[in-house]
Amino acid sequence: MTYLLTCVDRFTRWPEAFPIPDQSTNTIARTFLLGWISRFGVPEKVTSDHGTNFQSNLFSSLSKFLGVEQTRTTEYHPQSSGAVERFHRHLKSALMAHLPENWLDALPLVLIGIRSSFKPDLATSSAELVYGTTLKLPEEFFF
Repeated sequence: MTYLLTCVDRFTRWPEAFPIPDQSTNTIARTFLLGWISRFGVPEKVTSDHGTNFQSNLFSSLSKFLGVEQTRTTEYHPQSSGAVERFHRHLKSALMAHLPENWLDALPLVLIGIRSSFKPDLATSSAELVYGTTLKLPEEFFF
């Protein structure tokens, strides 16, 4: 796997990162359906960047079929997707702290760390909002 499809829920800030072999429209649509929607259900709205895979007929048709409102961020304005950009920064720095060639193996542990970290603006963690309880993590995970 070479790429990651990333998604962040706006309410809980729950992040997902799905390893994918390419950035083709078919791969993106399939991964979104089988990865995100199969776990969390159909979102009311999907905000994406201006990647051609999100502007394709396939992704638009999938969104329309599922009843999802599709919006796009402002081009060349990363602030319009702040939660996703912050997630990307945290994810990248955490993965780089591990051996870069083993990033795929480190991904699940990095994600649980991000999901269970306290978010001051939410006064809780994403994991607590999703699961209704604090995740019990091994102490050595943080040391």
